[in-house]
Amino acid sequence: MERLPYTEILKTNINVTNIDEAVGYIDKYLEQMRGEYICISNVHTTVTAYRDEEYRKVQNGSILNMPDGKPLSIVQKLRGYTQAGRVPGPDLMPAIFKLSEKRGYRHYFYGSTPETIEKLGIRLKEAYPRLQIVGMYSPPFRPMTVEEDAEIIEQINETKPDFIWVGLGAPKQERWMAEHKGKVNGIMLGVGAGFDFHAGTVLRAPRWMQEVCMEWLWRMMQDPKRLFPRYLDTNFSFLYYLMKESKKRKKAEKHIKKYKKTNRDRLKIAMIGHKRIPSREGGVEIVVDELSTRMVKLGHQVDAYNRSGYHVSGKKFDEKRGRIYEGVRLITIPTFHNSSLNAVVYSFLATIVATAKALAGGYDVLHYHAEGPCMMLWIPKLFGIHVVATIHGLDWQRAKWGNFASKMLKQGEKTAARHADEIIVLSKNVQEYFQETYQRHTVYIPNGISRPQHREADLIQERFGLEKDGYILFLARIVPEKGLHYLIDAYRQLDTEKKLVIAGGCSHSQEYIDEIRRICATDHRIVLTGFVQGRELEELYSNAWLFVLPSDIEGMAISLLEAMSYGNCCLVSDIPENTEVIQQCGYTFRKSDTADLKRVLEKLLEHPEMVQEKAKQSADFICSRYNWDDVVERTLKLYRRKSKHEDTDC
Repeated sequence: MERLPYTEILKTNINVTNIDEAVGYIDKYLEQMRGEYICISNVHTTVTAYRDEEYRKVQNGSILNMPDGKPLSIVQKLRGYTQAGRVPGPDLMPAIFKLSEKRGYRHYFYGSTPETIEKLGIRLKEAYPRLQIVGMYSPPFRPMTVEEDAEIIEQINETKPDFIWVGLGAPKQERWMAEHKGKVNGIMLGVGAGFDFHAGTVLRAPRWMQEVCMEWLWRMMQDPKRLFPRYLDTNFSFLYYLMKESKKRKKAEKHIKKYKKTNRDRLKIAMIGHKRIPSREGGVEIVVDELSTRMVKLGHQVDAYNRSGYHVSGKKFDEKRGRIYEGVRLITIPTFHNSSLNAVVYSFLATIVATAKALAGGYDVLHYHAEGPCMMLWIPKLFGIHVVATIHGLDWQRAKWGNFASKMLKQGEKTAARHADEIIVLSKNVQEYFQETYQRHTVYIPNGISRPQHREADLIQERFGLEKDGYILFLARIVPEKGLHYLIDAYRQLDTEKKLVIAGGCSHSQEYIDEIRRICATDHRIVLTGFVQGRELEELYSNAWLFVLPSDIEGMAISLLEAMSYGNCCLVSDIPENTEVIQQCGYTFRKSDTADLKRVLEKLLEHPEMVQEKAKQSADFICSRYNWDDVVERTLKLYRRKSKHEDTDC
């Protein structure tokens, strides 16, 4: 199935097309598109998606995303797509209806009010006598129960529709379609006010107003109380966000042109060692995601070898994955679900497949991540394949691993030290360790971070009763080496109304989590959120009073970088991997010392100005010091080096 081209506007993928091409495309691929949904985007939906990551995922999860608003097609033309046109929902409907009279396509209408949908049926029968309308339903304004929803979906499928028109208004209709993806037999199209226009209950703007981008003004004049605040916000926000995005695009294009000028050869890269991307299961997954997607944008080919199975915190947190993710090809390696075997089997099979491809000219470099998978990197080295390893931390020291697993991880470390062409480390402490233990040169390339967008406390207030500056935040995997038990012990001794929020999933540490839950159940001030991602994650970072990371062992904590990028004051254990990151922009306590942690927490609670002082410094400091573009550039430089003992200054 051939895909229509698209442009990314404010992080939303919007197809470059016009009404005739869109209708022809839908007609051609209707059978392949059954169960999918089509979004019709305008300025309002694009700005909403830019602000709301979950809604953006809904938009980008559609099979097609048509440019309804004239401003969107103008942006596409300015970006070089001179053929870009509009596909307004109210215009797409009659175009499909006319085609359907010839093809015999069947239509179901879901949405709007009972009065509007009744008038719509009457007018459509008058205008299109041969149009097959197989059903119409106006859902209640209240949320439907699971049973009611299942019943109506069954009714829809019984009518065997080809097209299911959804008129619930944005963003409700897009969310509804995404929730029912794969559950209906036809293709869903969200057309919003299209029901009202064709029912005659709302007059549409004259054509000249549509062509000069003034349709919003016409609609606002008809319903000023509801639409004036919306358009005032979204229209000006669209221009502002677009200016910001344009500046970033120009900067990125300049960087890419400069890079391509000095690095004309295209590299073919395999990433091995992570669980899955896209995913936030751990720091390794975030790093592989950032490296892979950014390298693809620079013109390189990247294959990421994903591990089969579900998210470590539960199947419900799995993200939908196709074969391609932002230009990165995803190759899923089957393995056992048994936690003691899946990593070893995955590493072996991924290595065999990648080595075979490399020997056939498919890869220039194999990049291993974490100590465990490195146990297999001697295999490609037998054939002279260039291998790079990133040591994300001294994994064999982690308390969650038993004696056998620790020995296996240690063996992976030794294999990397002996056979890898290049070794990347994330901290000076680990760099010194490799020099002292193996007399092995390594390259220090710390992780990067991007400046985030702050969020109001909406979802977290609704779900957990959390407010701005009303809680202390721990956000990491709940495993023993993260030192959460020290924080809980210290916090329970404090006299404070600030809550302790513990956010994170498990990672082969169920007994530890059960013990944490048992202890937390005795203190009503402690909030356990479980694994978080998307909007909830952003809100937790944005509104925390203090971020605490009491680790015994770290590589380079992504959560610490993220917390600082949101402008949080951070309190961390005094291990080198943490103090390297915060430097003078946070506070420390003695590692594994509950009493010292309690002492520092009490001091900060008594002197909130100390928290404010560091919070003002943290974001600018961390975002200027750790940059993903720099990380990618230095990593690519390593890919091109052939000797493991060359100068390590990258």
